Amino acid sequence: MHVLRAAFNAAIVVGLLAVPCAGLPAAGPAVTQLLAGYLRAVEDPGVAPFDRFEARGSVAGGGLTGAFHTWEDRDRAREDENLGPRRETTLRLGDRVFYANADGNVREFTGIMLRRDRTERFIDTGDFAKAPERCVARGRVAIDGRNAYALDVTAPSGEMQTLYLDAQTYLPARIAYDDDDGRTTIDFSDWRTIGGHRFPFHLLISDGDREFDVTQTTESLRIGEPIDQGVFQPLVGRSIEMRAPQTIRLTARDGHLFVPVTIAGRQYNFLIDSGAQNILIDKHVSHDLGLAPVGALEASGAQRVGGLQIAHLDALSVGDGTLHDLVVTTLDLGRSTSGAFPIDGILGYPFFAEATVTLDVAHSTMTFGPPGSFVPPGTKVALETDRAFPEARFRINDALEVPFLVDTGNAGEILLYKPFVDRHPSIVPPSVTATRRAYGIGGATSSYSSSLDRIDLADFTIYHAQAEVMLATRGAFADRFDAGNVGLGVLRNFVVTFDESANALYLERGSDFIDGRLRV
Repeated sequence: MHVLRAAFNAAIVVGLLAVPCAGLPAAGPAVTQLLAGYLRAVEDPGVAPFDRFEARGSVAGGGLTGAFHTWEDRDRAREDENLGPRRETTLRLGDRVFYANADGNVREFTGIMLRRDRTERFIDTGDFAKAPERCVARGRVAIDGRNAYALDVTAPSGEMQTLYLDAQTYLPARIAYDDDDGRTTIDFSDWRTIGGHRFPFHLLISDGDREFDVTQTTESLRIGEPIDQGVFQPLVGRSIEMRAPQTIRLTARDGHLFVPVTIAGRQYNFLIDSGAQNILIDKHVSHDLGLAPVGALEASGAQRVGGLQIAHLDALSVGDGTLHDLVVTTLDLGRSTSGAFPIDGILGYPFFAEATVTLDVAHSTMTFGPPGSFVPPGTKVALETDRAFPEARFRINDALEVPFLVDTGNAGEILLYKPFVDRHPSIVPPSVTATRRAYGIGGATSSYSSSLDRIDLADFTIYHAQAEVMLATRGAFADRFDAGNVGLGVLRNFVVTFDESANALYLERGSDFIDGRLRV
């Protein structure tokens, strides 16, 4: 069985809608019985295997429509998709996976997305059915009124996913996996037989909020036919257009850093935010520029909120550098942040993907240029950029090495997310004061202040950093993968360089770093 997956999702996903069946025993068949049933269901007896296929179809969701085109040839695969103005490509070459977003930024998956891809392929090819030791039966459940058997599947060096087999046909009914603050679910239907093999011609990707569902419908599928090998050429990413690196002044306001940008001859101030996955423009700026936003999407920040749209932007300039042919998001930032952020926009991942960026936070300066145009100062730290923001592993309390988002959009020192604190309740002292309200995209969320004894960032140690424990159960601050977020309150101790095209961060001791203590 080869499952064709939509790369787009018009919403941040939430929990799986699956419950034990009333009146039925929770236990189901043994793993070996489930796998044997699956193998009987997905292909005719004695059918010849295939190692290449090509499929085309349509994609719809979030008020947008588009198309997909998928090719697979042995250990190489490619999927092109567009949903409205967004165009994205995923390319697998052997064990390596590359992704190009709508702005033409290319990154290689090295973290959660690579582990997820391994298990997706393990399931898609049916290899999991020959490896019962990598499967765990979870019993019988009901999915939208249908009986199914749940099976946790984990590929070698992969991320666990739950496969739900229809209790009558043993064909896959659903796949679910952890994704940001919840679970993504993919439902399969309209099974058809091509060359003796079964394929689902309809997929539904959902977070439970039906207005943000994405559907993928296969319209043609061919197996075993030759594929033009030019399809699998390596992806080439864009770089910022500028002649040489440049240093510019930033504006510090309310603990945040703002950079002047120019669009269509007009100047605006954008928050420089390494934790933002795209470039976001406020509605009033979009109106001034005469953009034509489309779609009805959902943003994730302090809370999840609707009202997000996308638009094409010819160019955006920062100093002497220019980013071209952008697909930006638009949102009423004042309304969505309850008035906390009256700003023009947010400069996020596409800028960091196309430039090497050095921030001297304490002195409010930024040096930037095309990747490779200057040598970053300081100690190198490996980054994962799978999710379009920089994640680095830091050691806390001399005990745990865990991933953190390195976030210039956070004015504080350390944020710790509730899922991590729930797993490690002794990592910081519990609240001794009343909870506080923090504001961001989506409005307000609750937190309490504590203190982290120690955090080691590469060769540097910082003691007694203020840690804000976020109590959100949905949104960006309820992330299931990161321990939390390292903000400007810590980064101001360093000259920090983001070299995200090379999956690297560099830290150099700044003038405000004094014996491992935060200067206030």
